[in-house]
Amino acid sequence: MRKWQVLLVDDEKDVHSITGLILKQKRWRRARFQLTSAYSRAEAIEILKQKTDFHVALIDVVMEKDTSGLELCDYIRRHCPSSLRIVLRTGQPGLAPEEDILQEYDIDYYLAKSDATPAKLYSVIRACLRSSQDISTLLAYGQQLQSFTKTLQNVSTVGDLLVFMREALNFLEAKHSATTVFNYDISNFLDSFITDDVTMETGEHLNFMQIGKALIQAHENELPLLQAHSGEDLGLSDSYYIIPFDAHEEDQGDAHQDEVVRGGLVFRLEPELATQKATQDFLSDATLFVENWRIAFATVRLRERLAREQLLRDQMYFERMESIASMVTGVAHELNTPLGVARTAGSMMTEIAKTLLEDPPEDEEDVEEMQDDLADSFHLLERNLDRAQKLIKSFKQLSSSQLSDEQIHSDVGVVIADCIETMRPDLKKKNITAEIHRAEGSDYDWNGYPGHLSQVIINLVQNTIRYAYPDAPGGKIDIHVSRPDGSDKFHIEYVDYGAGVDPEILPRLFDAFVTSGRSQGGTGLGMAISRNIVVELLGGTIRCESELGKGAKFFIKLPAVVQVDESEIRRSGLRLPKVVS
Repeated sequence: MRKWQVLLVDDEKDVHSITGLILKQKRWRRARFQLTSAYSRAEAIEILKQKTDFHVALIDVVMEKDTSGLELCDYIRRHCPSSLRIVLRTGQPGLAPEEDILQEYDIDYYLAKSDATPAKLYSVIRACLRSSQDISTLLAYGQQLQSFTKTLQNVSTVGDLLVFMREALNFLEAKHSATTVFNYDISNFLDSFITDDVTMETGEHLNFMQIGKALIQAHENELPLLQAHSGEDLGLSDSYYIIPFDAHEEDQGDAHQDEVVRGGLVFRLEPELATQKATQDFLSDATLFVENWRIAFATVRLRERLAREQLLRDQMYFERMESIASMVTGVAHELNTPLGVARTAGSMMTEIAKTLLEDPPEDEEDVEEMQDDLADSFHLLERNLDRAQKLIKSFKQLSSSQLSDEQIHSDVGVVIADCIETMRPDLKKKNITAEIHRAEGSDYDWNGYPGHLSQVIINLVQNTIRYAYPDAPGGKIDIHVSRPDGSDKFHIEYVDYGAGVDPEILPRLFDAFVTSGRSQGGTGLGMAISRNIVVELLGGTIRCESELGKGAKFFIKLPAVVQVDESEIRRSGLRLPKVVS
């Protein structure tokens, strides 16, 4: 039966004993733990040379030397599988390694022995096991990708396709005593020719512009594809023939119009050999090569599209996790104030109550003053606990929806308010205020995906923080939410009054990799992801209006009931969500 392999390296025998007792009682994914003990760096290295299937290593920092643990970490990262996760443990918290050291050795967790309760230790090991399993899966997937790439290595780039077609044309010319010109994109035909120096029977050079016009005319006249048509009808000599073709991202008839690339093959046989049979033989071979081109082209375009979609999916997931991590940090920091006040108020109440019960003042005025202080402390306690509760509630609702793909009924205004409430710590740092304006008398019940909508709103807020008010002392955000009478759509207007969007970028704002903040770490995918979510998943629309120095306005329209279109979601690269009845 499979067991989770844990290596414990520590020079204290009791640490091994207690860790063994803890793990002996635990299971993860129905499997037990196998603990292997080492009492020094040297002993651990000898074990690792013999055994390579460890999932987690628990390593003491200080053993033979103060740096023994870090030296062992260095050895593990240089010689052991990358899926082996490391937890540093120490009995001397003051010797905690710097953050750059933790990053350098890819250390997952730093745990003081005084904090290593059974529950804490098991929680840390379980998290490391998940990480180890994820890395192993990615490595296996990478090996599959390498194998797949090898299989398609001859059609992995447009350059490979050009080499393929040049060789094909050379073969056709040699076999059939012909001259050929291949153009794979008539929309840019001057840069899309594949040919040798072609001459007409008169000795004049064949004009590529003339060929390009003939190919365009063949497609405009909707001549049958993959058939030979006389060049005489298309402005060329009667000794030339044209085979028009088109290529799609996938060799399917349902491809989008803007994904179709049109081209053609122009050929001429030697006059003395240009019999009907010779023409048919050439056409048969040429059609086969064109079909191969189309398949290769479809493969390259498909790979490019899948790569873009995977990048968007990865970035969507990364941004969701990043926003949650940012919210966790902000909420934790923001909670310190109300909880600190509440704790102090509670202590004050305890002291005052104790005095009143055990040693009350003789002066009635002093008693009344203490009673007033007690009441004030109570109100402070209550107000700050309410404040903390509201913050926790907003964060809980928002983080739950961010991690969920369920379609549920919610109040669209509340979803946006939760986003703003949870982002307030980040807004507060930049002295940016945000207000939500809801039209009265409207029905805000929305059957949609609050997690995905919140990702769009948070992305807009983060962009405002980063770009709208980068150097300003403060700023403002207004969000107007309404549902016009009788309308089945919500209108969301997000407004900031900051720097605005560069006019050169504005028309392409929702395209992938378009950003003015590359120097600030921007990827140019945030708006593309937001557009994908709003349009492809939520079935709405999003647009932006902006003037430099006058801020930006985003107009979002969402249907009151989101209808999931499986084909559109798959085409968009978004994960199909679960639908809850």
